[in-house]
Amino acid sequence: MFSLFKKKEKTNIVAPVSGKLIELERVKDPVFAKKMMGDGFAIVPNIQNQTFDVYAPTDAEIVSLPSTKHAVGLRNKEGQEILIHIGIDTVDLKGNGFTSYVNQGDYVHQGEKLISVDDSALKQNKLDDTVMVILVKGYANDLLINYGNKVDQDTNLIE
Repeated sequence: MFSLFKKKEKTNIVAPVSGKLIELERVKDPVFAKKMMGDGFAIVPNIQNQTFDVYAPTDAEIVSLPSTKHAVGLRNKEGQEILIHIGIDTVDLKGNGFTSYVNQGDYVHQGEKLISVDDSALKQNKLDDTVMVILVKGYANDLLINYGNKVDQDTNLIE
């Protein structure tokens, strides 16, 4: 009975990668730019030594991780789902340039490394390395986003 009055826990979402925040509408892929897969935001990653890492933006289960490792789907305890899509047309690389540290079915914690990206593999193939974060299901939370700002991998963006 008293659980009705229990304060619902907020699920914070942090940036999965360091870089510059941009509006999803500015992404050079119409599927993401027109929000056909859902609302969200994008980050142009900071590249150091030709690589960058993608981290878990929240505590969640890995519900999808294609063999190409260019994307990862997560679902938190509240059933909210997030898709992190690394780059545009990167599926064409067939996994080349991507190293995954997790498997489908794993439970990860906020800040845990998910994937490393060899940006030179993307650049050699003239592919955009923008990271899209799509709020697929269950998010009616407050976006704390100031587009154009630089963010660190752990900057809080949604609460």
